[in-house]
Amino acid sequence: MSSKTIVIIGLLMLISGAVFDIESASLGGAYLAAIGLLGRWYSRACLKHIHYTRKFESTRAFLGDSVGLEISVENRKPLPVIAISCLDEVPDKRKIGSIELEAHSRPGRSVLKNKMHIGSFQRVERRFTINCLSRGSFRFGPVSLRCIDPIGIEATRATLDTVDTLLVYPRLQSVHGLPFPRRDPSGGVPERGWINPDPTQIVGVKPYYNGVPLNQIAWKQTAKSGSLKTRMIMPSFHSQVIICMSVSTAGHAWDGIDSDSLESIVSISASLCNSLLNQGIPFGFAANVPGNRRQRHLFIPPGLSMAHLRYILDHLANIFVPWGKFSETLTQISGNVSENTEVIAVMPKPSLTDWIALKGLSSKGLPVSAVVLEAYPEHGEFLEQIPVFKPIEPVDWLEGEVIMLERLVSDCASISK
Repeated sequence: MSSKTIVIIGLLMLISGAVFDIESASLGGAYLAAIGLLGRWYSRACLKHIHYTRKFESTRAFLGDSVGLEISVENRKPLPVIAISCLDEVPDKRKIGSIELEAHSRPGRSVLKNKMHIGSFQRVERRFTINCLSRGSFRFGPVSLRCIDPIGIEATRATLDTVDTLLVYPRLQSVHGLPFPRRDPSGGVPERGWINPDPTQIVGVKPYYNGVPLNQIAWKQTAKSGSLKTRMIMPSFHSQVIICMSVSTAGHAWDGIDSDSLESIVSISASLCNSLLNQGIPFGFAANVPGNRRQRHLFIPPGLSMAHLRYILDHLANIFVPWGKFSETLTQISGNVSENTEVIAVMPKPSLTDWIALKGLSSKGLPVSAVVLEAYPEHGEFLEQIPVFKPIEPVDWLEGEVIMLERLVSDCASISK
């Protein structure tokens, strides 16, 4: 029964009592009408000036990490909120670990429910721990609020478009068995952090990160987009590396995606970039996924900074589906890199066309090597021409600390079928 119905019944009783001179009916009707009006007024006022906020311990985390989440509900009015339910739309329970969640009508989504009482001008805080069990970009929100009047008659609902995002990076591990740093064209090992950027070779723009010098801000693009953008400059180095990752985990598109293979190569690629940064070797990244507006395939020129690694990790966090053939990505690289660039291809199941494209890069004088999850005996001839490495054990992309690689030879016994 709604408060409106109670008001109508109370008014009818009040009028009937007055007409037939029944005092008890008039008093009862007046009482019911007052209760109904109070409930109706409260239900309309209780959700006004309610502020709901989320605060992550960090908005970026690595796979396997735990992130603190603080939820704050503040009542900025003198009227207390006796009973309020906050239904926060969050990623599926499998994505964020052990938080107690309720089912949601939308696939892949759940509900984080909080019930509380909030006094006048008070704030209530709740703390949770999110276990990052999956890589990706996870959206929290919007949140639905539900308030009940003091006598439990009228319920009011409101939706707040408060949305926050948690970005989960692939796990970074130590990589052993891959012989880098490589030698520079003069035969020496590049010195740590030796960079000579060429400001004439601007290849695009990217979002601004803390630590980027102000002289690298692209002011024209910043004015157009309304957010800070920095120039992507093709540097000139003694030696640099491009990590080229294949997202094609199956022989054909209709075979779907092998999620375990995909997570393995993403973890290997991210770990290689991190290792190169730690060794002071400039690194770039490419993959057969869409790039910027003018790029059919993603290509990030070499750089050497934590901001540069974070920019690549931002992309790796959201790579799930291939776009085009990996051999086309390798062909694109040949026109975007200089002679002192080494290409390390990371491939789950390389096809014959992938090997041919990789050999084409080698024939142009670029140092080439590959890390694969599987290789086939019929491709053994390429192992004699290109250094190929394979994890000794399956990559533990969720909890692993070390990725051990071994070099494959043309002997079929050393190649997994």
